[in-house]
Amino acid sequence: MDVLRISTTPIQLSMSSQRARLESKIPDPEAGIINQPGRLEIRSENIKVNIDTFDARQSMGYRTGLGIMKDSAQAGTQAAGDATAQYAKMGNQLAQIQNGVTPADVMKQFTIPGPVTTGIKFIPSQGPDISWEAPDLDIDYTPGKVEFEPKVDFSAGNYVPGKLEVNVEQFPKVEIEYVADPLYVPPRANPNYEE
Repeated sequence: MDVLRISTTPIQLSMSSQRARLESKIPDPEAGIINQPGRLEIRSENIKVNIDTFDARQSMGYRTGLGIMKDSAQAGTQAAGDATAQYAKMGNQLAQIQNGVTPADVMKQFTIPGPVTTGIKFIPSQGPDISWEAPDLDIDYTPGKVEFEPKVDFSAGNYVPGKLEVNVEQFPKVEIEYVADPLYVPPRANPNYEE
């Protein structure tokens, strides 16, 4: 027969842990973009043609007012010079009368026209004066480019150390209970004692 009843309660522990961590805030990346477009420059000069028809028109008889006056002045000077030379020549021959020259012969020599000459010529006798300046083309190309300017912001990190917690939820215990009838000494001290 068991006199004692022993009951035990084990210890109950709870554990919680937290890992170590590094807290850091990473800012959103920013980048500045500078775009310079390409540039194409084209400079061109067309061909320049110079046509001078002044001499060709002169050879066909088409003259300007200034040219007519100039030619008339030159022709008048020439005619005056020719007439002066003719009169001087006629005067020299008339002065030779003692050599048997009569004034009628001298006058006849100077009044009868000489032979007439005709000629065929192509007109205009001079062609136009043509000159030109060659065309020019200049191309200047500057390629486009893109530049990136990243903005980097480094933030300091915050270190949180790890943690381990142990909690005692229930302490251990041992309970000893006497389950038999009590023993009285002397036995008559038992209230239920019978003789």
